[in-house]
Amino acid sequence: MKIILAEIFNSWQGEGGSVPGSAFGRRQIFIRFAGCDLRCSYCDSREFWDARKVKKYRVEVEPFTWKFEYKNNPAEVDEVINAVLKLDTGDIHSISYTGGEPTLQVKGLRILMSKLKSLGFDNFLETHGGFPELIAQVADLTDYASVDIKDESAKATKNWRDLVLREIRSIKILREAGAEVYAKLVVTRDTKTENIKWYASLLKGLAPLAIQPKEPMDVSMDKLMSFYKVASDILGKKNVGLSFQVHKYLNVL
Repeated sequence: MKIILAEIFNSWQGEGGSVPGSAFGRRQIFIRFAGCDLRCSYCDSREFWDARKVKKYRVEVEPFTWKFEYKNNPAEVDEVINAVLKLDTGDIHSISYTGGEPTLQVKGLRILMSKLKSLGFDNFLETHGGFPELIAQVADLTDYASVDIKDESAKATKNWRDLVLREIRSIKILREAGAEVYAKLVVTRDTKTENIKWYASLLKGLAPLAIQPKEPMDVSMDKLMSFYKVASDILGKKNVGLSFQVHKYLNVL
């Protein structure tokens, strides 16, 4: 089985904050998949949107050195596993499957997750959750998950409300399979309070929410804390947290 990748590297998880299910501050090996069906206005991985154009992927040669070698796509699953084993520093919390959108290559993703789990690694799935039917195919192999709630201001797709409802279904599937899952909401200066209330009502009793300002930040701290208050009034004060892309502030991958 082959998969189309963007990169494989060893770093710290910089998102998620302190909400349950987050791996924030934990060391992970990241496997970034190429290809995404959404077009978020703030996306920082635009070069990987069209998997067909990603001819090569890069693999870190030694852990946390940012020295890479480039290999041809698509990659064999066993080739990816060998790369992970070489990057294993013995303190790895989990393997992060990110993107792009990993579930678009669900067959290869499942094989990869299964093999790495058999080798003793926990699986951390980072997904926009837009395909609950694909999420269902890997839910039993998922230990942790970060599922995006795409705000209207992301302009990810025309029917954004339908996308949000599909993301909620994905969270339910993961929870029922036993994964520790949280929802991540990227907010912008155009995010509406009424939408925060809607997302929180959908998540109530289901999953905690990490509110993350887009980078570069264009949301005032007053507005950010207002969003936090609105969400916590519905979800409960223990189920909401702030998330920042701390790895960018630390200047690491």
